[in-house]
Amino acid sequence: MNTKVEKRRAVLINLAYAAVIIGIVYLFFKYCLSVTAPFLVSFFLAVILQRPLRWLDKRTKRKHHTLWTILLILFLIAIIIIPLALIIASVIKEIGNFISYLSEQLNGLPIFLVTLENEILSFLEFLPDGIYTSVSDAITEFFGNLINDFDISSLGLSTSSITSTISSGISGIYSVAKNIPSVLFGLVIGIIAWIYFTKDYDRIVNFIKLQLPEKNKNILSETKQIFSKTVMKMVRAYALIMFITFCELFLGFSILSLIGVMNNSYIFIIAICTAIFDILPVAGSGGVLIPWAIGSFIWDNVGQGIGLLVLYAIITVIRQYIEPKIVGDSLGVHPLVTLAGLYFGLKLFGFLGMFIAPITVMTVKAFNDSGRIHLYNPPQRN
Repeated sequence: MNTKVEKRRAVLINLAYAAVIIGIVYLFFKYCLSVTAPFLVSFFLAVILQRPLRWLDKRTKRKHHTLWTILLILFLIAIIIIPLALIIASVIKEIGNFISYLSEQLNGLPIFLVTLENEILSFLEFLPDGIYTSVSDAITEFFGNLINDFDISSLGLSTSSITSTISSGISGIYSVAKNIPSVLFGLVIGIIAWIYFTKDYDRIVNFIKLQLPEKNKNILSETKQIFSKTVMKMVRAYALIMFITFCELFLGFSILSLIGVMNNSYIFIIAICTAIFDILPVAGSGGVLIPWAIGSFIWDNVGQGIGLLVLYAIITVIRQYIEPKIVGDSLGVHPLVTLAGLYFGLKLFGFLGMFIAPITVMTVKAFNDSGRIHLYNPPQRN
């Protein structure tokens, strides 16, 4: 009896331990991430610079440690961060133009729905008259409701609503502009913190270790090892897969444009968005390419439809070949777990949570596999 009580008590303690960890993680990402972001990013960048800084210190016997710190940071800002920021700003601008283009294309959606309705009704003409009448009535009613949903007049776009929308848009722009000084202030604080974290990295880490209990003295070095060997390796692997998929898409779209079956000015942005969508579990690039191909067939652009299906087949075959080699079976998590992480991350933290949650899941898995935490029993490998 005592054994059963002890087992139940152990289960309850483990559940309470897991609940506390989940609660701390939730509270941190919900309320503390935006406040601590400059320092977290600065510390992460300082960790990256430690290897080249140690190499320079070794060559100069640490005589110019502060100077090397500042020069390395300036070099990283000039070579990586500024070009990356310019690229991101350009991509965001193109995405805005692409969204405007999509909204213009959606104006022709009612015509597309009418065409699709006629095609389906023509295809079903082989049915007996009684069945055809019932089915056609249901299809007509269904498409009628869809067309009404996309009718501009039914959306309530009156002059007053347009004025209200413009006003809200202006207030939104003003709100963003009002926050620019705080963003710049956070950027300056982050750069200063980056200098101090890089210059005094060993002293800061040793200070943190002194505050830990004796049995947890090595937790920082273990955390760094686990994070670099598992989570960062996984992130780099999927970033490489995403880049390869983007290159395949961009090359494929360019070929389709050159042979004259595709006429689209946004193939670069579409390739980026599809490559990102391809990383999501279950969805994949087929979630974009297959509906696009079906729409191409309906719009009588058979060449584009065939090209998109061929491109999807090539991407799928290459992905199946390269993913096990790049990622490795030992580092991944089940797609269902990743899918749940994406969903709960989106619900709890918004769009950013779709990226935070999978990384958190991989981190928890890495710590559990290493034995540092015990949230669940990992499956035995055959």
